[in-house]
Amino acid sequence: MNAAESSAEEPGASAEPVASEESATQRRRRRIRRVRALHITTTAVVALLGAIVGILLVPATRVDVGPLTASVHLRPSLSSQTVLLLPPVGEVAFDTHAAPVRIEARVQGVDIDKAEALFYSDTGFTELTQTAPEALTAAAAKNAVLNALFAAAGAGLAVGLTFRRARRALIAGGTTVAVVGVSVVVTSVTFRPDALYQPKFDGLLSQAAYVADIGQATVADYQSYRDTLAQFVGQVSALYIAADSLPVGLSEENLVTVLHVSDIHDNPQAYDVIEQLHTQFAIDLVIDTGDIVSWGTPLEAEQLSVIGELDVPYVYISGNHDGATAAATIEAQPNALVLDNEVVEVDGLTIAGIGDPRFAADDDSDTTGWQAGKEAVEASGFQLGDTITAYDDEHPDAPVDLALIHDPTQPAGLEGRVPLVLSGHMHTSKVELDRDGSGTDWLTVGSTGGALASGGVAPVLQGDSPLDLTARMLYFDRTSGQLVAYDDIVMGGLGLVSVSIQRTQMEPEQEPLEVPEDAETPEAPIPSEQEVEPGEGLPDEDRVTPTAPSSPLPEVSDGGEG
Repeated sequence: MNAAESSAEEPGASAEPVASEESATQRRRRRIRRVRALHITTTAVVALLGAIVGILLVPATRVDVGPLTASVHLRPSLSSQTVLLLPPVGEVAFDTHAAPVRIEARVQGVDIDKAEALFYSDTGFTELTQTAPEALTAAAAKNAVLNALFAAAGAGLAVGLTFRRARRALIAGGTTVAVVGVSVVVTSVTFRPDALYQPKFDGLLSQAAYVADIGQATVADYQSYRDTLAQFVGQVSALYIAADSLPVGLSEENLVTVLHVSDIHDNPQAYDVIEQLHTQFAIDLVIDTGDIVSWGTPLEAEQLSVIGELDVPYVYISGNHDGATAAATIEAQPNALVLDNEVVEVDGLTIAGIGDPRFAADDDSDTTGWQAGKEAVEASGFQLGDTITAYDDEHPDAPVDLALIHDPTQPAGLEGRVPLVLSGHMHTSKVELDRDGSGTDWLTVGSTGGALASGGVAPVLQGDSPLDLTARMLYFDRTSGQLVAYDDIVMGGLGLVSVSIQRTQMEPEQEPLEVPEDAETPEAPIPSEQEVEPGEGLPDEDRVTPTAPSSPLPEVSDGGEG
């Protein structure tokens, strides 16, 4: 090799090691960046998991808002909501802010004495308007601080224990505090009081409406927010006052809880109400006293299969609007019993019932059921009364606890023969204790369907308020079969925003049963064509068909009858 060739090869020979050295440096840098990124990612993941654990351990902040005792929690969430939990009737949620934070306030209980003082005080709600927002805001702020501290502690501890690096743990904790702080600030800045006018409901409230009718205002300033909050607290207080504790010495284990519904009149919302009430209150039994449909058509009957989806026994008697097809559809459901002049035992209660002897399939008014069929209703009451008497004679140690009849207007046949009668038909609720001095308590419930397909829409079309959706919860002593308390549940009909529960406790001592002098069974109380064989019922063609009255109508209570 000559000098020239040697000289020509030297640059190439020296360039290859240089390029190789640069390539190795770049690889080392890339490897360092990957390791650093991996460290950052794993640190972030570990810090996040630690922060989540820390936040989950944050205790609720207790706050007294007037007579209410509530617990306040702030939680990371994909839904930016303020949620008010009202056991046992459900929850109300509001989209109040933009940050990924859920503000959750759960009503734990109500000081009944303070609540009653609030309602009877002239200045109670004024003071509540001034103090309630500050109390809740202070509780939310305190819980936000606790969230930041617990999240920082969780993140720092997780990172420190995982990587054994104090500096890295401090950075993780500080970053977590900053993130929580930013979320709280964004929540405060973006909070919209007007969102209180756009509630979302869950639980029983989703089938009824809101516990406070706060109107439909389009503009909400801070003062209206304060007023709304005070009104809300007042409504919840009223709810808890009404549903005060059960009688002293009576535990849930010794109760049979019965939901009494009636006059659903094709309103599917009623079954949602039943399902929600069962979910909230653990019902043992549903009793339906008729008029589940309005015209007795096969199409209506097809909708009744929903009863079979209710996970609770369902005891039913026919109303004057219900045809044989409806009764047969209900009886075909695996959880349903249809009573026709017979006595059954369900969950420890002995129940007698008879269907309405009239068939008013074409009667969708509030008037035509009054004149025709009155005698038939009275006769069916006497027939059921005789059935109860015969049963009690055969079972002196376990007599009938309650009787079911659709129409309460002809009571003679049942007075003094049974401790309790449940009925419907009138579309308004009524309680008659010791009716006519007979010792028989008579409870009539309004329309659980708001009489939707039987005159219930008429008030709305006339500009009046719609009929409420009503039901009644009955609590029986499992040992004695005696009614010890009942709750009247009233929900706003056709979109109204209201729900209330009012509890009444029965006197422990009941009046003895005694058949009134003018209520003795007549010699021939029941026309032969109206006799109901136990468990069979009357064919539709043999039932009385009401006709339009020829004389002036009697005065009727609001809602009429159907």
